[in-house]
Amino acid sequence: MGEEEVSASKRVLGNEQTLRVALAFSGLLGVVWLVVMEASPIARVAAGAVSMLAIFALAWNHRRKAGDASRDAEILAERLVRQNQELASELDQVKNRHRLLDHYFETLMKYVPSNIYFKDLDSKFLQVNLSLAESFGLKHSADLEGKTDHDFFDKEHADPALADEKEIIRTGKGISGMVEHETYADGKEGWVLTTKMPFRDRGGKIIGTFGMSSNVTELVETQNTLERERNMLRSLIDSFPDRIFVRDPGRHYLVANKALAEGIGAGSPEVMLGRKPDDFFPEEVVKRGAEEDLEILSTGVPILNRDWILKTPDGEVRNMVTTKVPLLDQDGRSWGIVGMDRDVTEARRARQVLIETEQRLQELMDNSPAVVYLKDMDGRYLMINRGYEELFGIGRKDVLGRTDHDFIGDRSAADKFRENDLMVIDAGKPVQMDEELYVEGEPRWFVSAKFPLRDINGKVHAVGGISTDITDRKKAEEETRQLNDDLVNANEDLQQAQEQLIQAEKMESVGRLASGVAHEVKNPLAMIGMGLELLARRIPEDDEKGRETIERMKRGIERAKKIVKGLVDFSSARQLALEPRDLNEVVRDSHALVEYQLKKANVKVVEELSDELPEVELDGTKVEQVLVNLMINASHAMPDGGQITLRTYVEKVDDVRRDEGARTKGHLRAGDSVVKIEIDDTGSGISEENAGKLYDPFFTTKPTGVGTGLGLSVSRKIIELHHGTLELANRPEGGVRATVTLKV
Repeated sequence: MGEEEVSASKRVLGNEQTLRVALAFSGLLGVVWLVVMEASPIARVAAGAVSMLAIFALAWNHRRKAGDASRDAEILAERLVRQNQELASELDQVKNRHRLLDHYFETLMKYVPSNIYFKDLDSKFLQVNLSLAESFGLKHSADLEGKTDHDFFDKEHADPALADEKEIIRTGKGISGMVEHETYADGKEGWVLTTKMPFRDRGGKIIGTFGMSSNVTELVETQNTLERERNMLRSLIDSFPDRIFVRDPGRHYLVANKALAEGIGAGSPEVMLGRKPDDFFPEEVVKRGAEEDLEILSTGVPILNRDWILKTPDGEVRNMVTTKVPLLDQDGRSWGIVGMDRDVTEARRARQVLIETEQRLQELMDNSPAVVYLKDMDGRYLMINRGYEELFGIGRKDVLGRTDHDFIGDRSAADKFRENDLMVIDAGKPVQMDEELYVEGEPRWFVSAKFPLRDINGKVHAVGGISTDITDRKKAEEETRQLNDDLVNANEDLQQAQEQLIQAEKMESVGRLASGVAHEVKNPLAMIGMGLELLARRIPEDDEKGRETIERMKRGIERAKKIVKGLVDFSSARQLALEPRDLNEVVRDSHALVEYQLKKANVKVVEELSDELPEVELDGTKVEQVLVNLMINASHAMPDGGQITLRTYVEKVDDVRRDEGARTKGHLRAGDSVVKIEIDDTGSGISEENAGKLYDPFFTTKPTGVGTGLGLSVSRKIIELHHGTLELANRPEGGVRATVTLKV
């Protein structure tokens, strides 16, 4: 081989050696990268691949040069392959661990209820968990990336949060356990417990911040509520005048209120905490209290309202009342005692004064002749006197605390009593009234003076009453009133009797006058009539004036005869021709007698005659005379026409004052059955000035020549002879009603 070939061979060997060294270095570098350096899974996979290629290339080159006979090269290659496999296995383990860590992180971010976030140096969100996204009303965590607190909070919260994060980035010091008040953009408020830390890369450089916050709104509000309740409880027990305490089983004070501390001269409740009653109370009080505490802790039975005496250092004796109960844990075991001491010295003194006052008041009430009582606002009795007990025959123990409705049988009276009590309460001042009550079935009258009772603030809280029995006075007043009424009625009866006597005397005089006139006038009238007949025959036929004069004189004589006949009928004492008659038939016959005259006067007649009238004993002719007279009078009261209503019916007489004492059996009396005839007209009615003179003889409101003034007098006389009545009265709707009443 020449020098050139040797030189070329050396160059080739040198190049191959350089290649082997490069491949070995590459494989070694890949192994070192896999073992030493920390990188992403992709970088580690790439490094492993490079190492594998370098090792296989080196082994192949070595094998090609050395041949299959080079055992050392094969051993080296096998060793390298084995190392590569080990490195690949380690790489898989690292990948699995990395995937597991990623899973842990994703699980943490997804399911932890606290809010977790990562921010960059500008306080923009890099990554957040689902809880934080949902707290902002978002559905995905990615919706927060690139945003800041100012996008979700008001400036009052976002600005301080930004300042905190800048300070963390500047100093590298985190903030932990900070409670923040948050106000969101939608107005919602809450409290969170926040921890903020610097976010560093693998080299330790701060690249942002991260933090975690938990919603502690309920906890904070509960804590605030507990704090308020604790302060309220503290204020409450300190404001109580009673002495309140809590002690442990060793009798050390755990809680003491202000009243207790001041009452025993301790100064303040804090001074008493941890100390025992031995430090503040006399030995006998401490001994008795210790025995009680031991019994309460062992038995669980409380001590309620125990009286005891406390002597103060200045020698004053105070009346105390103690209540102590055990404090139990959730397992029912006693872990302390809570108690309350009440100073009742002044209350006992006031009570004794009140008892003595009530005794004096009760004695005063019991010695009063009147009925005295006190009631509360609901009508329940507070006090009664002996007079009340005697009135109802009931003891005060059965009355106190009850109302009038509970034991007074007269419910209407009880209602009235309550009504009067409420009237006094509403008026707020004394009221006097008469009250009636039935006691044992007998009416009793009381004059009651009721008055309101007021408390120290002027508010009405009870009603008092003093009732005086005035039953005897009431009876006397009633008897006097009845006697006065009887005297008035008797006087009216006397006046009426006097008027009847005067009327009777007048009628008697008229009767005597009529009897004399009838005899003295009848004969001259007859002679005058005969003379007129003679004169009439001698007057010439053509003397119209003479004949007219004769006719007027004849009519005058007839009128005079009619008056005389009326006077005779009026004064006649002859017996009536009584017989049972159908009254409706008499009414219809009377109507028939004047039917033509009524039609001529344009008067309509309406009949309302009952179909069930009993027969009545009467003189039909005389009654017809009365009815005809009444109907003629009615037509004269309606000069322009009108309506007459004829009505018959049966009824019982309720009251007949006139002739009540008459001895004749035929006169009307209360309870008699009667038949009535009513004649209604639609005329102008009876004036007040004429009402008292209707039945006077010769009184008439008609023009001269129309009426004699004897019709009503005679008609009334006829009805009275039938033991009935004739009455005329104005109707409310207008006109006059004439009523004829006849006994059945």
